[in-house]
Amino acid sequence: MAITFHTQPQAFTPGSNPVVWSFSSDQTFQTNFSYIVEVYINAILHSTHQVFQQNGIYAKFNASEIMRGILSSPLITDTTLVTLYSSAYDLVNLKVYEQYGATPAIFANATSASKYVFNAALRHQDFVNWDYLDYNITTTNPLNGISYLTSWPRTYKYLCGLTEKVFLGFISNDSGLSVDIRLYDSANALIVSSLGNIITFQQLTVLDVSPQTIIDNTAITSGDFSTCVYYTVRTNATGMGAYLGKSEIFKIYIDTECQRYPSRRLHWLNKFGVWDSFTFDLVSTDSTKVEGNRYEKEKGIWNDENYVYPLYQGEGTTFSKRAEDTLTLNSDWIKQDVQQWLVRELYESPKVYLESSGSFEPVNVTNASYKLKVSRRDGLIQELVEIQRTYSFNSQLN
Repeated sequence: MAITFHTQPQAFTPGSNPVVWSFSSDQTFQTNFSYIVEVYINAILHSTHQVFQQNGIYAKFNASEIMRGILSSPLITDTTLVTLYSSAYDLVNLKVYEQYGATPAIFANATSASKYVFNAALRHQDFVNWDYLDYNITTTNPLNGISYLTSWPRTYKYLCGLTEKVFLGFISNDSGLSVDIRLYDSANALIVSSLGNIITFQQLTVLDVSPQTIIDNTAITSGDFSTCVYYTVRTNATGMGAYLGKSEIFKIYIDTECQRYPSRRLHWLNKFGVWDSFTFDLVSTDSTKVEGNRYEKEKGIWNDENYVYPLYQGEGTTFSKRAEDTLTLNSDWIKQDVQQWLVRELYESPKVYLESSGSFEPVNVTNASYKLKVSRRDGLIQELVEIQRTYSFNSQLN
């Protein structure tokens, strides 16, 4: 009597894609045979399921629908440099039992290895090629320049204003990490560095590497940023290991260009379950749709014993108004790779926020479709984004 696991998720696996274990038993010939599957989340029993073999002696269990309803990625709105994104991942494992007999009874069981499931949702082509080592900053990862959790095209400048927010996420199962931040001037000379930002967190971590957050949490000052053209962020494993893994050096340019119009910055939940950002620099248009609730009343009124028709009485009368705001954003001229990244990530995201003077307003992107533009075909490329504000206005009744 034995249960054997054959397929298991990767050590870090996206929760909105298949999270599948396959297993078998040497007792499937028994009467009324089935598998009883217990799902444990962070070592606590979540639910119990009955599963029947699907391919000879083999069966599988997919925990994706369970995890989709549990995991969440709230926007980070404070000024903390490092945040353990505990709501966006969980440690999951299965305990599988054999059940059989004329009166079915429980017999042997086996427990799978635990896997980190995080709040990501990859397109199928990306999921089948997913390798968590590409994003896992750990001492035992032999890769060099491990990627942060964003699909931003790395060959182009990533811009952020001095008062704007920018986030970087990564995964790790190491015992210790540090964040290396370095500021450079126009001659590529180092202005200042901050190397001692130690992280004891593990698994899924989000860095708020906005200029103001760096100033608030490190020895780097606003004066250092006054001559800064760009700065770099790198996360390094500090535990004991053969490789001492290091992330990519992510370069962020300070956006100091004079703007003809007020800029608008959006933040959205990306495919990896952390946050991407983009600033729209060209003219934006605020619009409002107004709807009135009306009723009709008699044209005349009684004035003592007389029935008169004063002009002020009115017939068609509005008793309340409702206003809903919309916003149209226009990007500056952008490269085709940036446009393709922007529309695919932004338009498909379920959570989008508009940043304004340090506050964040939830908004809905209403673009119903998009085209991946190509410079050779489309020439100069811009992107127009339609935003619906989520707060409406209701007028007085009188």
